Amino acid sequence: MAMAAAAAWWWFEVRAPRAAPPALTQSPARSAAKSTGPPQASPADVPTSDEAVAENSAPQADVDYRAKMRASNDYWEFAQSVLAAAKQGDAAAQFYLSNALLYCDSLYDWYFVEHLPGGAIRHRTIDEALQFTASRPVFTADDVRKLQSRCQRLRSAGKPPFGSAREWLDAAIQARYPPAQTIAALDRAMQARQQPTPEATRAMREEAQRLALEATRTRDPEVIARIGEVASNLATDDYAESQRVPWVWRLAACLREANCDSNADWFRLYCNVDTQCQPFETPQDIIRRKTGNDYDEIERRARELNEKIDAGTLEASDI
Repeated sequence: MAMAAAAAWWWFEVRAPRAAPPALTQSPARSAAKSTGPPQASPADVPTSDEAVAENSAPQADVDYRAKMRASNDYWEFAQSVLAAAKQGDAAAQFYLSNALLYCDSLYDWYFVEHLPGGAIRHRTIDEALQFTASRPVFTADDVRKLQSRCQRLRSAGKPPFGSAREWLDAAIQARYPPAQTIAALDRAMQARQQPTPEATRAMREEAQRLALEATRTRDPEVIARIGEVASNLATDDYAESQRVPWVWRLAACLREANCDSNADWFRLYCNVDTQCQPFETPQDIIRRKTGNDYDEIERRARELNEKIDAGTLEASDI
């Protein structure tokens, strides 16, 4: 049950398609707003200094796209509102446009689309979709209603003019936008398990660590929380460690905030399926309860991670 909640949180918040991310040797060209599709990559030198990484990682406009997306009740309108910025190379706009499109591509299908013989589809009614919450308890009735409100217009159109989720995610990865880098890192970590040779496995693991390490330089708690899944997939030789390490990173993110906001969505989805959750519990309480006797050690490691992140001494081997 705990793993189901964790997987649902990743799907709901990050929603990464499991395709190989592009090689990070290019950055998206800044196309004019009249462009008809996602920006095409053009050769560019990749900055190597921490200062250049921080500058390139920052949103290029003073807009909180994540908050704007979460507040939207119609993702067609949201996509339309950020499309010009995404085409102009704003990596944050690219990333959250990808998220909105993928949210409607994946979760909407899960609840509202019935695939019929011959390739036809039928859109379920809200009452039909709500019946699935009995067997898919991670998402509540309110989540399903919000899903319909956000996606019905977008999914009813023949071919929306916003491009594909994958293309915009690739553009954000190429722009080295930290939340997108965590998705690329997770993809690499999962691919490392499927490589045919030890050399290929090692190269894929090192790439995953590099991407995750670069993303931590923003010191963003949400990025830090997500890296736990990357580290878990890299800890393939030690099952117990692969189970502990996500808690370490999640707690590290929690300790950087007054109210553990970076874990709020994970906490809500987790407690939708964990019947032991209590109304008074916080994300940190859940971590303490789930890790039991290991909590003190996990907290020590989380504080050590934060010290290294703040000092700029975190290394790839720490992931």
